[in-house]
Amino acid sequence: MKNFSFKNIKEKYVATSSESLVVRRIKNWFHHKILPFFVKMIAAFVTFIVVALLMLKLFKPLYLEKIYQKTSFYFFHYLNLDNQNFSVIKVSGNIRTKTAEIEDLVNRVSEDFKLKEANKDFDESYEPLIKQLVVEIKKELPWINKIVITRSMPNTVNIAVTEYEPFAIWQDEGQKYVTDKDGNIVLVDDIEEFKHLIILSGKDANIHANSLFNIFAIDPELSKEIYSATWLGGRRWDIRLDNGLLIKLPEDNISEAWHSLIKIYSMPGSINDLKIIDLRIAGKVYLEYGDFVIKELKSL
Repeated sequence: MKNFSFKNIKEKYVATSSESLVVRRIKNWFHHKILPFFVKMIAAFVTFIVVALLMLKLFKPLYLEKIYQKTSFYFFHYLNLDNQNFSVIKVSGNIRTKTAEIEDLVNRVSEDFKLKEANKDFDESYEPLIKQLVVEIKKELPWINKIVITRSMPNTVNIAVTEYEPFAIWQDEGQKYVTDKDGNIVLVDDIEEFKHLIILSGKDANIHANSLFNIFAIDPELSKEIYSATWLGGRRWDIRLDNGLLIKLPEDNISEAWHSLIKIYSMPGSINDLKIIDLRIAGKVYLEYGDFVIKELKSL
């Protein structure tokens, strides 16, 4: 009985070993022969696609654009991503822009899209409905900066917007514009609503507003006293406070200069009768008083 059991175990071991050997050989054959072939084929295919797209971009850009338009049409239209029957419109992130304005615009663009679809007016100029919504919302509603549009099946469209945050009023050639910290201009009907903002002046001052935003954030209390900022010579800022004090900032390292200004302001009586604080030279501070007396602060 024992010999019979041992024999059975031995036979099973030999059979299992034989199967393992076959499996190992198949795996080795696959990894050494088949897998490298597939990897080379995939790499060659990707390379071909990239080269083809580059060649089309260089020599046949209009044909490439036509391919893109057709692909967009089949993807969005036939997968029903252009379903314009939105029964629910959810808007989030808007503060200055009214929800009703966005909803009305979505409905109007959707109706226009429906008419074009019914009249078979889609051609090479086809654009998906969602893309049209993004373009029209940004064009019609001045406070909208960024838009993310998603759909929740079956009939809900979700519109998440980010608005521009007013930072300053930029004066240019007699005109006033509201601008955000990145220099984006927002066209508004009533500029008086924003008269509490600082006034920027100088050519391209709005483009360089971000440097001011960064230093103003260092000490918000001091920043509340700023009346205007003038961009001079395309190089540096002059800052005017509500009390008339003029601060001359350097071209570089304005953050370091601003920290020096904060220290001066923290000194008791330091700004009495003070007219100008000149921080243009690194490591030096010049103070000019009402009687034209100029003092140098050698250390802070």
